[in-house]
Amino acid sequence: MRIITVATLAFLALTAGVGAKPTTIRIATGEYRPFTGQDLPGHGLVNTHVRSVAKAAGFDVEFHYMPWKRALEATRRGIFDVSSYWYYSAEREDDFIYVGPIQMDTIVFMVRDDFPTEDWNALTDLSGLRIGVVPGYTYTQEFWDLGDSGVLDLFEAPSDEANLKKLLAGRIDVFPVNSGVGQHTLENALSPDEQAQLRTLETPLSTTPGYVLVSRSAPGGVSLAAALQRVVDSDEFQLTN
Repeated sequence: MRIITVATLAFLALTAGVGAKPTTIRIATGEYRPFTGQDLPGHGLVNTHVRSVAKAAGFDVEFHYMPWKRALEATRRGIFDVSSYWYYSAEREDDFIYVGPIQMDTIVFMVRDDFPTEDWNALTDLSGLRIGVVPGYTYTQEFWDLGDSGVLDLFEAPSDEANLKKLLAGRIDVFPVNSGVGQHTLENALSPDEQAQLRTLETPLSTTPGYVLVSRSAPGGVSLAAALQRVVDSDEFQLTN
């Protein structure tokens, strides 16, 4: 994440117009703890940062929670101005402007402790395994392409927590998960005995920057994206994982 200093906030807020009432940005988001969450402090680590970026650019924010696929589609149609947060996918360029990066995420493969290998070399090594996924998550294009072509057997679940429980029950063999989300879910949804039954493979699927998406259909979307990007690009920021 990028850290905003108080001085930067003050300066950029002043440049947005002294005494002007901030415009409110409507942001479609979803549950992705600890980074986004309706009942988390500040709506989660990433959404706290998104609010700070918006404030520095002279905007207020409203977060609206819904399933991720719905958040993306509603923002694409301009019902919401922004969606937080997503990985890059070229197919979205026509509908959205990427602002960021605002976060660096590492996606790992989680398995049961009795999984027969410590690592993988190519995604095709996972062929024949039951792989849990959450619809709407980006993962990587290669991963989804191999699933679409039938090389990988993908089984959908509504959340990472649901996939963890399917993994424990032996209903899937492996699933990709953000390392921070996986650790948070392990600690908050599983008992210590259950946690001890799971581990991650050594090689991550990806280390990926996260962005907010600004709708090209929303009024003033281009200028909004430019204002937010100026804050993200400020020399006062430091990118952290």
